[in-house]
Amino acid sequence: MSRHSARDIAILCALAATLVGAAVHAADALHDFSRYQIIIDRLPFGAMAGTGPETPQPPFSAHYTFVGTVKEDETKPLLAIIFDKEGSQTYFKAEGDTIGDTSVVKIEKADKGSVKLVLKQGLEVATLFLETKTGVGAAPPGPGTQPQPVVPGISPTPGTAQPGVRRIPFRRGG
Repeated sequence: MSRHSARDIAILCALAATLVGAAVHAADALHDFSRYQIIIDRLPFGAMAGTGPETPQPPFSAHYTFVGTVKEDETKPLLAIIFDKEGSQTYFKAEGDTIGDTSVVKIEKADKGSVKLVLKQGLEVATLFLETKTGVGAAPPGPGTQPQPVVPGISPTPGTAQPGVRRIPFRRGG
């Protein structure tokens, strides 16, 4: 058997007493939060806004934006372009396709050129509309005219300047 000095035994006893005392103290203080109540009562970060169950959650359709439709040809189905705001992803989905647990129920043209997208998640059904904008963009060229390419900094008609375009002189050589 090995011999232990009185000093070694005293150190071990002191260490054991410290560990037992620390464990008892930690167990008592672990669940006592009453000493922090004064801080909570003073509201150091302002009043708490409704984050509990009394705050109504937004509908699942708030996560999606109906961006547009695509039709490749007459044999392919109409695809809806759906942007997922939370996942920052764009999906091309036809009727019957799913995005996670959300399914595309119907894609149809509504009145006055708008398109209606019906989504379903569980028992909740949502309808998103895509409004077509009229009068946006350039007018189509008239009959017998050729579309002209637009090159920045070069006027389409010689001798006229484009508004808002500034030329920067350039010299070759030293």
